[in-house]
Amino acid sequence: MEKLPKSPLLEFNHRQVDLVRETFNYDVKKLNQDLDNFEDWIRKQNHFEVKEFDRDYLERFLIASKGSVEIAKKRFDKLCTLRTLMPEFLRNFDVNDEFSRVVKWNYYCVLPKPTNDNYRVIATTAHNPDAPDIDTLELYRFVISLMEYVLKYDYSAGFEVIFDTRMYTFGLVSKFNPIIMKKCVTIFLEAFGCRLGSGSKLCDIVLSILKSVLSEKVVKRIVVHDTVETLQNYISEDILPVDLGGTAKCMKDICEAALEEMRKEEHVARLKFMETAGTDESKRLNQTFNEEYLGMPGSFKSLCVD
Repeated sequence: MEKLPKSPLLEFNHRQVDLVRETFNYDVKKLNQDLDNFEDWIRKQNHFEVKEFDRDYLERFLIASKGSVEIAKKRFDKLCTLRTLMPEFLRNFDVNDEFSRVVKWNYYCVLPKPTNDNYRVIATTAHNPDAPDIDTLELYRFVISLMEYVLKYDYSAGFEVIFDTRMYTFGLVSKFNPIIMKKCVTIFLEAFGCRLGSGSKLCDIVLSILKSVLSEKVVKRIVVHDTVETLQNYISEDILPVDLGGTAKCMKDICEAALEEMRKEEHVARLKFMETAGTDESKRLNQTFNEEYLGMPGSFKSLCVD
């Protein structure tokens, strides 16, 4: 990757790309070797319906997988497989109508500034919990589309996610189907590798839902904040939106800017291309689950020796 593509949504720290690579023990030689291995493995998967991907996209996939080619293979296989098995989440996006409905009741924002340790912060809030046409599946699809945008333009060590549930009502909580939510969590966490933070006055209810769909490892990463003031002990004011006691732009402006970006022809075309990257399960090699998802069929990683 020569340089990051420009995005009006994202800012970066000085030397962020280099520092993120160093976090996962990458120099240019080792990174290129892992990318070659990853690309070669993809081309050898009989069940993949698309076998050529942008190399920068694959690099971000490696970074999101903590620099592990084997984890990246597992996640990539799962994402392609889920496009076929769960098209209601990952195909036929309507960035105009369905996403416009989402922002009428929920703001889901990728905050412009990264943390000092090069994590990207995501904040979400239900600003209109009594809206008449709330569809949580549309929200999940909005998130997935935004994550595809992030995989194109961002370069971070991971994510910190803030759930602001101060406006949540019992009526809204009842609309979150745990089965559908579990499917979304599988896509979101296992493909994009997020870390979660939480702030809420209905935290007992929301936390119980999250615990039912998250792994114990991820649940242990959740920090509950009773006020926005304590949130600032974790994330600095200049990163947080004014809605959460910070000095950055409000969540409404950030979310609407993201929606505008996702409506652009380039992003719509990218979504349509990624929709085709599913699997033909009749061509999958008859291996055990572990062998398939750890990437045993295909290429093996060689040692990088200076």
